[in-house]
Amino acid sequence: MNKAMCSAVALVFSGSALYAQDEINRTPVDDASFEIIADHFRYDRQMPLEAVTIGEWPHRNPYVIEKVEFSSTHGERVPAYYTHPKDSTDARYPAILLLHGANDFWGKNEDWALDWMDILSREGWCVLVADFYGFGERKNAGQAPSWELSPYLGRAAVVQSVTDQRRGLDYLLSRSEVDTSRVALMGGSMGGYFGTMVAGLEDRFATVVLTVTGAWPPEAATDGGVNRFGHTLNFAPRVSAPILMVNATGDGRELPEELFRAMPEPRKQVWYESDHYLPPRQYNEDIVAWLHEYLD
Repeated sequence: MNKAMCSAVALVFSGSALYAQDEINRTPVDDASFEIIADHFRYDRQMPLEAVTIGEWPHRNPYVIEKVEFSSTHGERVPAYYTHPKDSTDARYPAILLLHGANDFWGKNEDWALDWMDILSREGWCVLVADFYGFGERKNAGQAPSWELSPYLGRAAVVQSVTDQRRGLDYLLSRSEVDTSRVALMGGSMGGYFGTMVAGLEDRFATVVLTVTGAWPPEAATDGGVNRFGHTLNFAPRVSAPILMVNATGDGRELPEELFRAMPEPRKQVWYESDHYLPPRQYNEDIVAWLHEYLD
């Protein structure tokens, strides 16, 4: 993870107790303790989506882009892009829930998300990428991305962020073009951080792809105060779908390898000699091949 990731995630837990290095417990919590954590993320899947299509752009062959919006918890409205193949009236396609990185103003309009939306859509898949809480069109929605008032407000923002993306999954599964048995999650950087939590709480994904992320927050105990609610090491062992992790050597190996070790099988980790930003047009072969393996 890079400095942008640090500012967007580490500050969530500012003010919570950290431990001396030799006392930090980095072991994932047991199942009973995780149930307490998971209780904070529970929501009613039957809550109406109240989805609307604001507009569409049908001219980018071979797929259509729709600008959509749907409801989440606490009255939040979540803006997103949704793509589907043209002439998809009678067919059902695999789908990807794509989680963007920490970029402050841009949200779903960041280059990484738009490039991957195009790459994945051209494979004949449906794609949804939604603005995280406090990003993009939701820039003024709350305290994200630098939740500074207290760790407890940070925890609430993390729960909202995770729930919004799970509502994105609900939206994907509501679309007539989507084959509900072939849905994947893919997240990069901050999207990989939140993606680990989403995947650890869900059983509706066929596979999960996490890029340039790792065990987060660093130097924080998995069982320590507020940290445990947003610690990826607590969610990683609960991921029920096959996992591909793609990492850059420029981020260092310690935290990505720590997260990978906590993941269950089947799993695979790929390393690239690169800095934190892995240009999608250059580094997509392994990811696309992995997705075809589990979505075809």
